[in-house]
Amino acid sequence: MTLLNTLFILPDSKNERVLVHVDGNRLPSYLEHVGENVAFDEPQIFNDYFKNITGIPVYRRYTFNTQNYVVFVFELADKHSATTQNGFDWVSYDDFITTACNAEILDIVGGVKLYYNCSTNMPWVNADGFAPYFKWLSRACETNGIQINGEITQVKNAYVSNVFCVPTSIGNVYMKTPGTIYINELPFTKGLREMNINTLPGWVDFDLDMNVVLMNDMGGNDLPGQSDISTWEDVILEYAHIQKNSIQHMPLEFEHYDNTVAAILHKLKTFPIKSYEILKGTPYELSQDELNKLLEHANAATTLLESINHISIPETIHGGDVRPGNIRVVNGKYIFYDWAWGGVAHPFIEIVSFLHIVRRTFADEQTKEILIDAYLKQWLDYGTYNDLKHTFTVLATLRDLFFALVDYDWVEAIVQSCDEAISPLSADGWLLEKRNYYFANVLRRFIETPLVAK
Repeated sequence: MTLLNTLFILPDSKNERVLVHVDGNRLPSYLEHVGENVAFDEPQIFNDYFKNITGIPVYRRYTFNTQNYVVFVFELADKHSATTQNGFDWVSYDDFITTACNAEILDIVGGVKLYYNCSTNMPWVNADGFAPYFKWLSRACETNGIQINGEITQVKNAYVSNVFCVPTSIGNVYMKTPGTIYINELPFTKGLREMNINTLPGWVDFDLDMNVVLMNDMGGNDLPGQSDISTWEDVILEYAHIQKNSIQHMPLEFEHYDNTVAAILHKLKTFPIKSYEILKGTPYELSQDELNKLLEHANAATTLLESINHISIPETIHGGDVRPGNIRVVNGKYIFYDWAWGGVAHPFIEIVSFLHIVRRTFADEQTKEILIDAYLKQWLDYGTYNDLKHTFTVLATLRDLFFALVDYDWVEAIVQSCDEAISPLSADGWLLEKRNYYFANVLRRFIETPLVAK
């Protein structure tokens, strides 16, 4: 794992000055080296650290990486509490630039100055920052007869969403603001709530226009990533129950993604060339040889998918990211949450993905086969066991293709949503860099996969 230095950058409320240590105009930093994906960890640890050394309470607005640094860009948690300590003070961007001698840090600070209030994907990255959401939070609590009675903390800050924990008179509640590019969590979850086919986190209030929701504490704990086979079987069977309950609601009448086999077959006609073009000019671009292999694999995948077209297993809802960290265990029951990429798909695709995610917990291949067998038996109303097993095997063979198709759609949505070239020193630049990286990796895995359904 690559370890990097960490820089903390806090502009003032007008984005005219930046906080530095007066001894050499040094930017605040974290004492230890961190992993390049540290921005996906809980931000409050770093928020508290920043407050301890500078005296200023902050929330993290966004993150980006450079060659040697992870950069955390903050905003003031309280514009009236900007009293500094321990030698920290405000300097103008111009004064900082004239005294700094590290070219990489100069680029970083220049990027923050330009893009501090600029993001298409993260609606809180603007001149008002988190303030409109906290105003909405106050109104929502007042409307619902709730009193905020403690310090609000930030439990998540990434390109997919931002989450605050709010202590109140009814216990902790959570304000969540999802990103906007290729994420349809709120409308999809609202649709699921109206279908009433599964247990979901309780909503205190929401606003689809602002893309914000206030949720009750679910209680319990996230499903442990190192669970035993009986737990995995319980989870899979419960999810099969939800999938089957959703059949009566097809076609869905609310916003969702189409990940059906028919949609996949249509995408495969242009997927190789589009993939080649969208990665061109990035550090992850495909070679001509890789493109040729991708074209061959797309044709082979088409043949495999057409081989299961006659097996009439109905389409169901598709969470897109069912994993232990998105499953809550409460009083022995399972709550599936974080439906950020909710859609419709062949039901087996979700379980193929889930079994891949938890594969390292299996004692051997037989464990996986036991779980597949238990799942397939839930679908015997729709075909013989042999047909079901053949279908599952085909879809498992194409697992990385399904991941790559979704990742491509996400990258394409980023590029199309942003009118200008996306700077790597911006919030959206961090999003694009990460999604390009994940897309290219899974695409290459697909290219190297032998496409023979055993």
